[in-house]
Amino acid sequence: MRLKYKILLAIITVGIGICLMTYQSYALWVATYTGGENIVNVGCFEIEFTEQTSSIGLNNTYPVSDTKGLTTEPYTFTIKNTCTIDAAYDVTLNTLTTNTMQKNWIKYAIQKSTEVKPSTGINLGTNNIYNTATEELQIANLDESIIIASGELKEEESVTYNLYLWMDETTGNEAMNTRFEGSVNIITSATKIEPTAADTILAKGETEELKFDGTADNNLRYVGANPNNYVSFNNELWRIIGVFNNIDDGTGTKETRIKIIRSEPIGSYSWDNKASGTGSSISEYGSNDWSDSALQIVLNEGAYWNRTSGECPYGKNGATTSCDFSATGLTEEAKSMISNAKWNLGGTASYTSSSNGLASHFYGYERGTEVYTNRPTEWIGKIGLMYPSDYGYATNGGSTTNRQTCLNTELYSWNDYDDCHNNNWLYTGSYQWTLTPYSSLSFNVFRVDSLGGVIAGGANYTSSAVSPAIYLSSNVKISGGEGTESSPYELSLKDT
Repeated sequence: MRLKYKILLAIITVGIGICLMTYQSYALWVATYTGGENIVNVGCFEIEFTEQTSSIGLNNTYPVSDTKGLTTEPYTFTIKNTCTIDAAYDVTLNTLTTNTMQKNWIKYAIQKSTEVKPSTGINLGTNNIYNTATEELQIANLDESIIIASGELKEEESVTYNLYLWMDETTGNEAMNTRFEGSVNIITSATKIEPTAADTILAKGETEELKFDGTADNNLRYVGANPNNYVSFNNELWRIIGVFNNIDDGTGTKETRIKIIRSEPIGSYSWDNKASGTGSSISEYGSNDWSDSALQIVLNEGAYWNRTSGECPYGKNGATTSCDFSATGLTEEAKSMISNAKWNLGGTASYTSSSNGLASHFYGYERGTEVYTNRPTEWIGKIGLMYPSDYGYATNGGSTTNRQTCLNTELYSWNDYDDCHNNNWLYTGSYQWTLTPYSSLSFNVFRVDSLGGVIAGGANYTSSAVSPAIYLSSNVKISGGEGTESSPYELSLKDT
């Protein structure tokens, strides 16, 4: 599990001491150096400097052009995050002491080893002379430094930099017999990393209302009859299903993201009801292919997405009913907090026993390849519905039937186990659509029934409620609230 926290300011002066002297130069390690690899540990960072020879490749420090300066031998250093939290860093170049050397006579260029070398250098500064009272090395104040690189490192990640230094070709004879000594510092920043919404929930760990689901992804889910998982989204109440790992954003990049669902349904409509021969439908009852489902189009392209009124699927053979989302559809602010996700469309035809119908079985089916002939197993988009497994893992059980017993009981039979559905905040006492198809028929989809069980039914049915579900973008943070119904979590985008 990866957590991000704000990191207290920590500074390390790492051992590059740089001396520039006209017509001769040498390298000096400021930190204790005993030969070989120089490793300094600071907070979450391990810094390794490539050992240098006595020549630092400044071409005897006489003024040269950018083109020539960039051919000098660089100082090479690697920053590695050795902690189990993510961390941000700044690389600064500091002045230690000078002898009438001016900063603007010196140029630098820095590159990650994985990036293309810059074509020009940057002047170190236009400040005038930095003199010291003694010839002893001393670290300048931070306002006598410049940031030359910044970044973030995930746990156990590392980055290698090459730093080039040379004298600007415009420097005149006044630079003769002058000296500049500096150091490279690695600074961990207290302001660079903000916890994401997922980080904030993950930091709570397991509690009475938060449980890891024990799947291969080990998602953290809200459980129980009424957990404090309320969130203000789209100017209305939604609820957090949980924090989900390995969510593909549609490009192959996998992230840890929060999944939320609208607290109240937006209405009851058909999941799909396209006439036979329209899209993937081969019957008058529609199709169980979410990628061209009539409901999917309403949510992702139609009236709900556009916050307007329109027509929603209702009945069979493409029939519709008027639906008005001009007050409940998505706002532009809400849309900015949703990113594409790869939604799994796998299903099953066997689900009525404890050997094939548990929440854990459905979790596997959803990510599997069992679908009706030629139907897709994945869909990339923004708005979906809950899965049967989401419903199953949200129970906390009760005094008669505890959570583990509920999880060991097929969802089909939960209408016989009051503790399993009554102590489950996703149970509403009404029929609710899920995203998962029943694979043996072209038009059947799973839904939660009014008594708490999970069963398959026709996609054209009009009695099932529609509660949109989305994955929040990974750059959304919790900026306020307590998660209660009266004080829901407030969301905003992380500072960039």
